[in-house]
Amino acid sequence: MSGGEIEWGTYGDSLGRRLVTVRKARGLSQEKLAELAGIHRNQVSNIERNVSSNDGVSDPHMSTVYRLAAALDVPPSMLLPDLDRRVLSRSPEQETAEAVSAVETALLAALESH
Repeated sequence: MSGGEIEWGTYGDSLGRRLVTVRKARGLSQEKLAELAGIHRNQVSNIERNVSSNDGVSDPHMSTVYRLAAALDVPPSMLLPDLDRRVLSRSPEQETAEAVSAVETALLAALESH
């Protein structure tokens, strides 16, 4: 598989869902998270919804992901999908509703244990 065959939208959806889950578990609004991360609220919203004015899907810089992780007091790996497997053409986290639910459950359990 070459890099061009990756359906980034599925990975962007996974990132967005993870961000929403952790942000809400931390009791933060998009506005407050943006303030803590030093970014604009629209950036948070766009990442969570996986949208961009440029090409349709969100593709945040690594520095943005790390700022968000720092503001949420979590390791960046909690926000980045599928770190435990090789990159596939689609994010397995988005394949089924059960897969999405399993990720959310795992994130919430990890947050509770810290």
